[in-house]
Amino acid sequence: MAHPDPKVIQAKRQMAHPVRRGPFKPAGSGLASLLPNTSDPGVYGSAARFVAGLKPGQGRRRWLLVALAVLVAAGALAASLPGGLIYKASASPSPDLAANVVPADPTVSQGPSTAVASAAATDPTPDASPTAPATPSATPTMGPTVSPTAAPPTKLVVKIYPFVTLGDSLTSGYGDPGPAWPVRLDKEDANLTLAHNAGVVGDRTADMWYRLNSDVFAYKPNVLFILGGTNDLGHGYGVSATISNLKAIILAARAKSIRIFVLTIPPDSYQGMADKIDTLNAAIVHLANIYQIVVIDIHAALSTTSGVFVPAYTVDGLHFSAAGAQRVADTIYARIHRLGY
Repeated sequence: MAHPDPKVIQAKRQMAHPVRRGPFKPAGSGLASLLPNTSDPGVYGSAARFVAGLKPGQGRRRWLLVALAVLVAAGALAASLPGGLIYKASASPSPDLAANVVPADPTVSQGPSTAVASAAATDPTPDASPTAPATPSATPTMGPTVSPTAAPPTKLVVKIYPFVTLGDSLTSGYGDPGPAWPVRLDKEDANLTLAHNAGVVGDRTADMWYRLNSDVFAYKPNVLFILGGTNDLGHGYGVSATISNLKAIILAARAKSIRIFVLTIPPDSYQGMADKIDTLNAAIVHLANIYQIVVIDIHAALSTTSGVFVPAYTVDGLHFSAAGAQRVADTIYARIHRLGY
């Protein structure tokens, strides 16, 4: 039996078992040329050494691993290029970060909380028993607190007006067991201070006029109270003479820029004097109206409905008692206090 030719037998064996060409075969040679050399450092060298260590008989699995190694190498290459895999600020935040976000409280100062968090992050030695951070104040910190300078309390400035009272015994206090009405007015009215009581017993309006310079102007008053005319009626002088004297006193005091107040004369306990007193008082009011002078009607405050003295206000039917003097002071104060005196 003839021995077959070994080459023929080898050829038939090869034909009986043809080698299959995988789909990665043509591309394998091209991709292999792109792989890094095994001598390269870093990721490239590691990928090349991994591919070189694969066994040739692993077939299709070998080429799949080759493709995977190429992808790994390409990813590493892309990451090393400028601008590769840059995290964009506009990208959606990580769910973990979003879960830890604490909404800002506008009423809580953010400065101290941030400082505590920063200190905890940079401290290399963790505390075994950490203490809770101090509760921030509910009042926002707006910078150093500056205490405003408290305004000094406003002092009530009371203007004091020195005054003189010009008259007869009704002004001087004759028969009054207590202080005369000018003294009582001084004590009652904080805006007035008595410079001089120019009441003289028995004086008529003409006498008052004669001593005007020495008893009134010499004291430089701001205010002058005039009560005169009772003795004029007692001596039988007419109303016109009394009004003429009062007019002269008013004009002289006005020339000195003195504020003038005229008082009506008080009643008498004798009913026969009521009409004469009412007539003189009407003329005094008329004179004051002409010169726009304030009139203080003490007659109405001291008299009854019939025009005579209230008994409690007089000691002898003509002069004031202590109650009468106080009544005069109260009436004057009530009239001028509203005017700032």
